Amino acid sequence: MKAIVIVLALALASDAGAESRRGYGGALVATLYGEPASVDPITARSHAEISLVGLVFDTLYRVDARGAVVPHLAVASPEVATDGLHVRIALRADVLFHDGSALGVDDVIASLVRLGKSDAGWITAPVTAIDDGSDATGPAIAITLRVPTPGLATLLAQPQSAITPRGAAPRPRAPIGSGPFRLLAIDRGKRTIALRAFDGHFAGRPYLDELQLRWFADPDDEPRLYETGGAQLSLRGATAFAGHQPKYASGELESAATVLVYVGFGRAHAAVLGNAEFRTALDQAVARGGFATIGSGERAVPVLDPVPLELGGTEATGVSKTGDLDAARAALGRAGKAVPALAPGALASLRLEILVDETRPDDREVGERVVRALDKLGITATLTALDALALAARRDRGDFDLYIGQLPMAATGAGVTWAQAFAAGGDDWARARLARGAIDPGQARTQFAKTWPVVPLYFRALRIHHRTDVRGLAFDGTARLGLADAFLFGAPRRAP
Repeated sequence: MKAIVIVLALALASDAGAESRRGYGGALVATLYGEPASVDPITARSHAEISLVGLVFDTLYRVDARGAVVPHLAVASPEVATDGLHVRIALRADVLFHDGSALGVDDVIASLVRLGKSDAGWITAPVTAIDDGSDATGPAIAITLRVPTPGLATLLAQPQSAITPRGAAPRPRAPIGSGPFRLLAIDRGKRTIALRAFDGHFAGRPYLDELQLRWFADPDDEPRLYETGGAQLSLRGATAFAGHQPKYASGELESAATVLVYVGFGRAHAAVLGNAEFRTALDQAVARGGFATIGSGERAVPVLDPVPLELGGTEATGVSKTGDLDAARAALGRAGKAVPALAPGALASLRLEILVDETRPDDREVGERVVRALDKLGITATLTALDALALAARRDRGDFDLYIGQLPMAATGAGVTWAQAFAAGGDDWARARLARGAIDPGQARTQFAKTWPVVPLYFRALRIHHRTDVRGLAFDGTARLGLADAFLFGAPRRAP
């Protein structure tokens, strides 16, 4: 009898192991948090854009699910000379682009040089030169720094530092990268992106054969597709499921609250929008407490600065949750002395336009709360909802007043998040500081409060509902879902 029990236990253990064994094949339909306006890593800003970039391209380093920076295209951590200014980064020699060509040292150098000339150039601000550092041990790049930079690997883990062939901007409809998936087509009319597993990916072929990414203009369409079995993943399920169940049994997964929702500024009323006291007035007038209820039940944390709480950020409490109108009106009064359009007698004539992304389901509600904050100051504002391409074009031109932005922050250190926030507002302060050394969070907070490059509102998490036959899902330190590790096991179970 004892022998039979042992055999049965071994059989059960074998079955359990088989159930979790990853197999190749199948297709997955998943949701992006909005429409990606670009497939170029350098211009990636939104969560949808960095998610897509992470599937198609590779970086030298990456942030794993624990928030640690680990080698990716690089073989190991940077090798730093005793002077701290000369660094060698060994590269993998077995990496192919999607077209079958080899990823080489020249591609890495050209990509990082192009990065340095872009709006995301804060990432390479400490770098003065990048050369071929290959030797008998293998391919490598040699980097010369202005100042010792212990966080160089962290900077080179940012999505914007991804490597492209010859460092060129990818073709919008047919980008070539080295990432785990090849992009087959973007159909903006149908709001879909089709990707196929790249068999030659150096880190291993993805388990899935095909991946379809969707976005939606009507926020109710996304959970409905999931409820009826048309998608295996949903970002909005918690709200739509109230009172009834989706077709198939579901599991849940939530990221860290590292996606910053903020107000950015344009140039339509340049004197108004560029005035620091006006920006201060807006910051103090906003009732941040209400942002905690926006969304579909995921974690939302109202904040006063652009740093996640886990990295030393400041949560909005007390009067900052309801808005400090006395302080806001005092700041507006000071602004009115310098800007005629903000003088008490002229406020009634001022009309501001706030742009929101119609494909991100919560942006309109965020924008409406900003409209109410401005109304309390006697300023009229209206919302304009645009698709991601139109919004990006207007943001680049600056022919608007305000916009609601969302910025995924790397949970790798407060210095990087401060740099991201300054760069999002077009402010070069952090870039200049990185060129001279590490960013001091205290100095960054003081400088930020003087100019308000953007006005932080809250940090949000992303919550995924997924069919139980989808396994291997995990968020990384930038709240990106690791779809390259996802796999399907068995048939979906009907919901009870």
